[in-house]
Amino acid sequence: MLYVLAKSVSKKENILETQKILEALIEPTIKEEGCIKYELLQDNTNPEVFFFDEIWESKEKLNAHAASSHFLEAQEQLKSQLESPMEVYLLNKIG
Repeated sequence: MLYVLAKSVSKKENILETQKILEALIEPTIKEEGCIKYELLQDNTNPEVFFFDEIWESKEKLNAHAASSHFLEAQEQLKSQLESPMEVYLLNKIG
């Protein structure tokens, strides 16, 4: 299994629109083959910071997600909403 944290930092004036774009990714993504977990989280202290907490069966399944039309469309929409490009961390579970 592959664990992923994806961090997006919205421009302060775009928080609600950024959240809307990110939320729209949830339903189609959880239906994708190989998606075990896909949750959107928002920082309590800094509401412009969002994380996707993800678990995928494999790197290949994650790559398929990254090439999906809904993901690519969201990436295009987010370009003007975010302070900086999304940061993605590929992780291994310990213990």
